[in-house]
Amino acid sequence: MECQDCLRVFETIGHGFNSPFRERELLDLIVGALRERFEVDGCAIWLLSRDRRTLDEVASAGLSDRFLKKGPIDTAPSVREALDGKPVVITDCAADPRIQYRAAFAEEGVVSLLAVPLAARGQVLGVVRLYSKKSRVFPQQEIEVLNVVASFCACAVLHSMFQKILLDVSESVGASLVLDEVLARIVKVIAEDLRAKGCLIRLLDPDTNRLEVKASYGLSQAYLDAGPRDAERAAVEMREGKCVAVYDAREYLQYPKEVEREGISSLLSVPLKFHGQSIGVLRVATQEPYQFSDDEIGLMRLVGDQCALLIRNAQMYSGIKDSYEALMVDFHKWFDQFYGPGAIR
Repeated sequence: MECQDCLRVFETIGHGFNSPFRERELLDLIVGALRERFEVDGCAIWLLSRDRRTLDEVASAGLSDRFLKKGPIDTAPSVREALDGKPVVITDCAADPRIQYRAAFAEEGVVSLLAVPLAARGQVLGVVRLYSKKSRVFPQQEIEVLNVVASFCACAVLHSMFQKILLDVSESVGASLVLDEVLARIVKVIAEDLRAKGCLIRLLDPDTNRLEVKASYGLSQAYLDAGPRDAERAAVEMREGKCVAVYDAREYLQYPKEVEREGISSLLSVPLKFHGQSIGVLRVATQEPYQFSDDEIGLMRLVGDQCALLIRNAQMYSGIKDSYEALMVDFHKWFDQFYGPGAIR
């Protein structure tokens, strides 16, 4: 690859970042640009699932559906190396033991492969793979260019994840005003959209003035049982009304052994405020160490405000419903007293 081609790759991708593209459209543009500028026959981007056990193809160019759906690739040695943060160059896919589906590669005509991690601020999200039907030795310059492009892709994916939550939270809870259902859907949407380890919501109990866990997703009961020791810290976060990003959760939380056993590395705590009143705290836990950017923290603050509004609406609906049901009970008692069997005449 010539230096001029390198510049064209970044020009194309930069144009995509400055355009109102959705995540899928942007990733499609990127894989197309990489295929063209690297002069390969195919390109694909794969993202890790929330539990980090499987990889999902999210964008590709020049590859058949049969090849892309050949089977799970998360256990392939070439993929595991890339997920460990190392670029992988394979010049002969037919003979290299790191290739998991050699027959599928032969049928597709793929001879050589280059894979690099899709990573941002220490967190590996997936892999980018280039496929060539000609024997190819990828020079160091091309590997470095693809590494930089992959970093741009990872940042775009992460930014899109945070923005997607705003839409998905509203859409997912719009069908219900039952508080427990609203809370359960919020933590599920946030954890899955961010592909995070888990998410939980603590709400302020007006009777005890304590923060209680009201909903969680992706976290074990053993970990949640250790939570009361952290209630005081969560209360401080709520009163201060600030988003708190924690890189090492073991140093921040008061139960490091349980945190390590649960597999939690980093945290983002978001205050839930409604018209200036603090009603709780939302926490996102990541499985890998992650440094949240100021932009992502700002987006999560918006998510917290949206969640607080939805939670307050559900609480008000629940209060009105309880009052209505109590009123109807009193009405039926009154009706039975004056008009029912044995009524006062």
